[in-house]
Amino acid sequence: MKKPDNPFVLNTYHGKAYFCDREKDLSLLQNHINNGRNVVLYAWRRLGKSALVHRFFEELEDSGAYETVYVDFLSAISMEDAVRELSSAVFERFGKTKSGISASIQKLIASIGASISFDPISGVPSLSLGLKAPGHEEQSLHALGDFLSQRKKSIVVAIDEFQHVSTYNEVHAEALFRSWVQKFPDIRFIFSGSHRGMMSEMFLEKNRPFYLSAQMLPLDPIPLEKYSAFIQSHFEAKKKVISEDIIKMIIEWSRGQTYTVQLICNYLYAQCQEVKEADFHRVKRDILEQQQAIFANFPKMLTKTQWRVFQAIAKEEPLENPLSKEFINKHQLGAASTVNTAIKSLRKQELVIEDNGVYLVHEVLLARWMARS
Repeated sequence: MKKPDNPFVLNTYHGKAYFCDREKDLSLLQNHINNGRNVVLYAWRRLGKSALVHRFFEELEDSGAYETVYVDFLSAISMEDAVRELSSAVFERFGKTKSGISASIQKLIASIGASISFDPISGVPSLSLGLKAPGHEEQSLHALGDFLSQRKKSIVVAIDEFQHVSTYNEVHAEALFRSWVQKFPDIRFIFSGSHRGMMSEMFLEKNRPFYLSAQMLPLDPIPLEKYSAFIQSHFEAKKKVISEDIIKMIIEWSRGQTYTVQLICNYLYAQCQEVKEADFHRVKRDILEQQQAIFANFPKMLTKTQWRVFQAIAKEEPLENPLSKEFINKHQLGAASTVNTAIKSLRKQELVIEDNGVYLVHEVLLARWMARS
């Protein structure tokens, strides 16, 4: 992977040099995997779960003892989609070798009803996933498990946005995945998700198939002192200057959300030789103005009451009691029952979250944009 021009990367994992801290989380993951435990990694959006998994997988692969598979269920809306995503991830990881397509991969492809096509120019193989008729997902999962369990090295599979499994129309989806995990005890799993409520329910409710089947690992914001040292080191490497006070402002305004911290630092690094407080405020304004077209659609997506409650929470966050007379009267929100109904809807959509006893708008930039007006 090419070295990025700007060290504050926003999307793809670019290696440990551009990854801040998480030493405790990496150590916990290593301990769980080494001792045969599956893991539930959950956090609010944009805190860096996926980057942590990729960083951890880099350590596992470098050790020579493990092979890893990463799959994202974000776009999977059914069991068929989920099996397709898993199959694609396995093929991408193990199907393209210098010596061609191995016999084991060919057997796997046949068993899941897929086929291989080749790019007419490059000759690179790709997987065409028609899969078998609906209802054969269990058979396909078993074939995938068989293939992975027969690898010489230990296998760790990370499934990102795993909470989507609970929304599939197939009522047995969670049970099917739980059964699959149980049938292949030599494979370790990391179930990652950005909907903390749904992930907790899947693994902590007694009547759910995954009840207490994995170790819960919540991901918190990176500590200020760690992030501050990381940010300053990258500025100093290019003889740029940013003070600890300004870094603290950035992290507090970003609510510790990794993506937002990285975004602001990315802009400041690109634009400034020595960062002043005025630069920070200017960059904040620029970023929010760039989001205007997206955020302006939110009032159209919600009822008037929901929008007013949503905006009021953004202005007051962290908000301890959204049903208090003081809060309701200050923002002229009407009856407490109406506010309560709106909050339930906003929480269900995870636009609003409750964290450590306070209510927050989930998306930091949206919260800051709404609080301006």
